[in-house]
Amino acid sequence: MAPPLTGIKVVDFTRVIAGPVAALILSDLGAEVIKLEHPQGGDDTRGYRPPDYKGLSPAFLAYNRGKQSVALDLSTSCGLSAARRLVDKADIVIENFSTGVMAKYGLDYDTVKRPELIYISTSAYGRDGPFAMQPGYDPVVQAESGYQSLTGHPAHEPVRTAIPMTDVTTGLNGALAALAALWRRKKTGLGQFVEAPLYDTGAFNTLPLAIQRMLGGENPTRLGNADHWVAPSNSYVASDSNLIVLTAANDDQFQNLLKLLNRDDLLTNPNYSTLTDRIANRQTLDQAIQAAIETRPAADWVRNLRLAGIPVALLRETPEAIDSDETARRKLTGRVPHEILENTPDLGPPFRLKRRGTRPPKGAPALGQDTAQVLKEWLGYNESQIADITSVDASA
Repeated sequence: MAPPLTGIKVVDFTRVIAGPVAALILSDLGAEVIKLEHPQGGDDTRGYRPPDYKGLSPAFLAYNRGKQSVALDLSTSCGLSAARRLVDKADIVIENFSTGVMAKYGLDYDTVKRPELIYISTSAYGRDGPFAMQPGYDPVVQAESGYQSLTGHPAHEPVRTAIPMTDVTTGLNGALAALAALWRRKKTGLGQFVEAPLYDTGAFNTLPLAIQRMLGGENPTRLGNADHWVAPSNSYVASDSNLIVLTAANDDQFQNLLKLLNRDDLLTNPNYSTLTDRIANRQTLDQAIQAAIETRPAADWVRNLRLAGIPVALLRETPEAIDSDETARRKLTGRVPHEILENTPDLGPPFRLKRRGTRPPKGAPALGQDTAQVLKEWLGYNESQIADITSVDASA
């Protein structure tokens, strides 16, 4: 069966990560996503190298699967005219330019809106208020939203997540909002303007630790690999120097863990009677668990702990995770067709739909590879009109 968003047309003005992730999800769900890029360089992530994958950027390949690339220079009359006409054909427009850029070209929501249009705007701080003109990227927002202060070990400075999680989760929020807007349009016939700012997402990502503080609780601190609400939950070094990560989130798991560690003596210790007690005394508890874990190899612990029903895993490097049985059995990785390469590595969407699946995967587009086709199919441009646009763009 066709994917659920088959027939939905998306014009994507976004670049870098947050906006492209939103458009990526819509593409995976079957929407036709037209990615508008400047003919000179295109999306910034095309230049995110090293590393270099045969002249291509892994970052661009990652976030732009399944889209079509149309190269238009909005500073030219023919390029801007084509962009406006594409917007007129779209069900959804997504943009993440700095505040004022879309208005400069007459592509902002107030200018292009029509009753059924859904317009998704992703920015650093929203499109109104005193911070609307302030630029921002994931590292900045992780820092000022409080999110970064929660990551890392207590004795060291806060650490930003290696994957730009504020960007990624903002993109997911944008896609979620687009789906909600589509559902409302199906019921009422009306589209709407939707915002998904980075800062709002960064603040949301601190839940529920932010609520803890707002309720008058202690200021949340960094716990390394420990957990704020569960103990024991940490990483431990085995006898072969490999790390395992385990979590015993309830009394049954905790009791099974102590038996497996040959620490039945701790079962009657009042410091560990309840989850609250274990959290209050996590440091001495972790020390006792570490002393037991370091007596045997990591693989032994993983095998035996899983048999006892305790969530546990080896701490893997990325290549180990990619090549793991879990990844293979979930069929998460593969090779997909690509315009320049015969195929390119791919990591599929993080969801499955049994009744209507996702779009068959296709690699991220080369810059402008679909310009002629889209202008012809969407707008009815003839060869002469297409030649005019591409020749102007090439000389820009």
